[in-house]
Amino acid sequence: MSNAVEFPSLPLSDLVTPQDLPVDGNMTNRIHALLRKLIVEVKLLPGRALSEKEIAALLHVSKTPVREAIIRLAEEGFVTVVPQGGTYISPIDVQRYMEACFIRFKLEEGAVIEATKRHSLEDIARLKTCISQQRTAAEDEEFTDFFLLDEEFHRTIFTAARLPGAWSVVNQAKGEMDRMRHLKRVFAVRRTEKVIEEHEAIVNAIESGNVEAARDAVQCHLGSLESKIAELSKNPKIWTFIEQVNTRVTRKRVSRGAKAPA
Repeated sequence: MSNAVEFPSLPLSDLVTPQDLPVDGNMTNRIHALLRKLIVEVKLLPGRALSEKEIAALLHVSKTPVREAIIRLAEEGFVTVVPQGGTYISPIDVQRYMEACFIRFKLEEGAVIEATKRHSLEDIARLKTCISQQRTAAEDEEFTDFFLLDEEFHRTIFTAARLPGAWSVVNQAKGEMDRMRHLKRVFAVRRTEKVIEEHEAIVNAIESGNVEAARDAVQCHLGSLESKIAELSKNPKIWTFIEQVNTRVTRKRVSRGAKAPA
């Protein structure tokens, strides 16, 4: 088995500051976005306890928007709320990852078909701009920017399909996908050039109005459940990390007073 990899557990005061809050949105949305980002980037490690009171104090806000943000994170599967036992960052769940992949595959395939029928010239221009910016980010090895531009590209497909609300469904469901994608970046599992080529194929098909070509292009890009399992199996370091942090979560719960299984 590959050597275990340690991610540092930084003090919450180093991670959660008013300066780190996104600029846009109400306070609940901004707190949610910040905590979600920290979880996805594995800066808030699985099993770590979250305190509404501490977060509110660090951000100089009341506990209400923090509580509302945590409720949303729980709905997305990022945190587990134990009645009278605290709130914890959820373990990395491969089953939840596969379910998120399934939801995204189905909804995005439908969105690409609709985008092929209903897109505007402005939609195509935005998609091509995203690809150009992704190419620059890849050349500069700015992989976080590349990820954000990838998000923008796929969100724009749903906009072109006139189905922006469906992207919200995908975005809520794909939390575990985002966490897994970050782990791939950390472990240098990258396919930036291939992603750009596949994005170009999707845009070309949408622009031409060829529904079958668009469906084939997005299926090639997103892959299948089988391909996602095979991809993970080829990267034992990721599996080792997942086993490591999830085992630590179990040990933490036992050390807090739960009885270990016989």
